[in-house]
Amino acid sequence: MARAQQARKDTAPQQKRAVLVTSEKGGVGKSVTARTLVEYLREGGTRVAAYDADGSVGGLVRVLGTRDGAGEVLDQQDPTVGVGYYNIRDAAQSHTLLNCLGTQEPLIVHDLAGGSLADLTRITDMGEGLDDLLAAVDENGYRLVVLHLISSEVAATQSVARWIELVGDRVDHVAVRNTRWGKAESDFPFWHGYTDGDGQERGGKVRKRLLEELGGLEISLPALPAGTFAKVDADDLPFSTAASASRLTIVERSHVARYRRESAAAFEPLRPLLGL
Repeated sequence: MARAQQARKDTAPQQKRAVLVTSEKGGVGKSVTARTLVEYLREGGTRVAAYDADGSVGGLVRVLGTRDGAGEVLDQQDPTVGVGYYNIRDAAQSHTLLNCLGTQEPLIVHDLAGGSLADLTRITDMGEGLDDLLAAVDENGYRLVVLHLISSEVAATQSVARWIELVGDRVDHVAVRNTRWGKAESDFPFWHGYTDGDGQERGGKVRKRLLEELGGLEISLPALPAGTFAKVDADDLPFSTAASASRLTIVERSHVARYRRESAAAFEPLRPLLGL
């Protein structure tokens, strides 16, 4: 079951939001989370400007990007309809992460490439932290919301620790447990903590700091059965399309419907943080 801490009280309702879906660990489900979140918000009538920081090959633009009559992803995208894209590892293109704030869109979501924290530090801080980037975000009327993907591996928890070290309470933190690795706390040993064979307590400190010291949020993203997800992903299907796609079996469509229902419930606690 998803667990949540109370959202921060000091985030002004009128403040615009920029959401970063991130982890220094690759393969933890960032793009799937971003896809699910953007679909959930847009289907509910919320205007979302979506960006993929992994260029034209990124998982977000590949699935939710606007396509031409031949089914090819268009080079030019309206981020509020499809998905804008840029390469966060390219010095010039990485400026999109900040420059898009000039649109004054009330809600912006960036699907960051894995391991791109160092690239963020080079946008305005010359590789020395994130202070100037955070100042620019604030000066343009935005509050950052960072969605940290949590998997069973220690590197995913270490990523959260690094982010906390750099930004502290100057952003709103959300830990997203990807239940592809399981649902029990024991499936996420470094995040929840555990007692090793020698009786020593290990892990759990980063989670405690995020939730208790920083007032962060923790949710659990549901998982699709592996075979069903593989078919949906191979055909670049939005989950809303997959739910009624005849190429999937009745059982597989039911899997997708359940995933959409459970992910919507998981995202509900985020709404205050998103200004909704």
